[in-house]
Amino acid sequence: MDIQTSSAVFWTCLKAVSIWLLSVLLAVPEAIFSQVVTMQSHGDLTNGTFVNCVPYPLSNELHPKIHSVMIFLVYFLIPLTIISVYYYHIARTLIKSAHDMPGEISEHTKRQLNSNAAFSSGTDL
Repeated sequence: MDIQTSSAVFWTCLKAVSIWLLSVLLAVPEAIFSQVVTMQSHGDLTNGTFVNCVPYPLSNELHPKIHSVMIFLVYFLIPLTIISVYYYHIARTLIKSAHDMPGEISEHTKRQLNSNAAFSSGTDL
């Protein structure tokens, strides 16, 4: 029993480390291409400059679009898909297990009980 427990702990730790390594790997491009830029403020209350960190080069208009799509995919669509697949499997397992519950009597079991009761009493229901 101890061998199975240590194996489960090993696989759990390996999965956690893998997730962290994947997260760091996905963060590298943003860390490399981020820039600190000074921008002009043209607001109603204040005029002046402020320093801003942008996660993509401002020289190309394609970078912000690619960045927005990647953020949408990585932070929303991919996790939503993975969660949906796992919820589907959980729901399917729960529905299957609900049919095999020993305390619940299905319609088929009720008909069998009624048929057995009628047969043993000699009457027809």
